Amino acid sequence: MRMFLEKQQKMINYLIKGFVTFRSPDEKTDFVEKFLREICSIMEEDDIWKAASDIQLEAARLLIERFAMSHIYTHAMFPNGEMDVSRDILLHKHIKELSRTITPQHRMLCIPNHYRHECPWPSAQAEIYKINVYKTPRDKLACVLRCSTTIMNILSMSNEKSVPAADDFMPVLIFVLIKANPPSLLSTVQYVNSFYEKRMTGEEMYWWMQFSSAIEFVKTLD
Repeated sequence: MRMFLEKQQKMINYLIKGFVTFRSPDEKTDFVEKFLREICSIMEEDDIWKAASDIQLEAARLLIERFAMSHIYTHAMFPNGEMDVSRDILLHKHIKELSRTITPQHRMLCIPNHYRHECPWPSAQAEIYKINVYKTPRDKLACVLRCSTTIMNILSMSNEKSVPAADDFMPVLIFVLIKANPPSLLSTVQYVNSFYEKRMTGEEMYWWMQFSSAIEFVKTLD
């Protein structure tokens, strides 16, 4: 894959220069999607990859996406520059203040006693805190899915007599978000919505909507 990507440096330069010329989010999204389709098509026609299996090709496409998005990440993640960074900092400070006093008994959370055994759910916090390590929207979404799955598994073990519902899950997710407080949450939502929303599966969309709703709720919490 390294050899292939090295041969495509002109295309990468085209991506970098072309991306910053667009102003509207839709134009940027269309440009990136078209670029990824084209470069993946070139890869599939390359002699080295003609004998590859579907699994190998999918892994290669992901590597290409990671490589491409890493070159435009700052512009894609913060399209409005300092305005985006400033609003992220404001939310981060708000959540930091909440974290000092928030408890599972908070009047807007009211997490039941039988779900508090693993509080503050450090394994889920660890998963969501890593979200900014990743550069592609797909990898960021996978981070959200791992965090959500971790929470659901813990809640299921805490009450084996019933399956946790959305009303059980959401307060815990909100608490985990507040305690983990990963930076750039608002820009992360904007980034994933812009560059991956159309490709989400049903399950991905469900957990992403839970995550986005939790952030909106945290914004209003005091």
